[in-house]
Amino acid sequence: MSGSKQLSFVADKETVDLIEKLKKDMRAPTTAALFRKLLALGELATERGSASNGVVTLRGKSEPQSAEVSVSLKM
Repeated sequence: MSGSKQLSFVADKETVDLIEKLKKDMRAPTTAALFRKLLALGELATERGSASNGVVTLRGKSEPQSAEVSVSLKM
């Protein structure tokens, strides 16, 4: 892959388990594919959050409004 860069990091068992769970849940065949999806989601959340004082609200398609989760992107 042209222009690619290899990244490495150390992850504890809990993080590795979460990565494997998310790969399955998000139908990502590789860790790189999962990271691309998560980065795209982060980019979208950042764009939307900038228009709403840094807060993004998540809700599933069939969930009631009471199941919404608001996430603050400000640290």
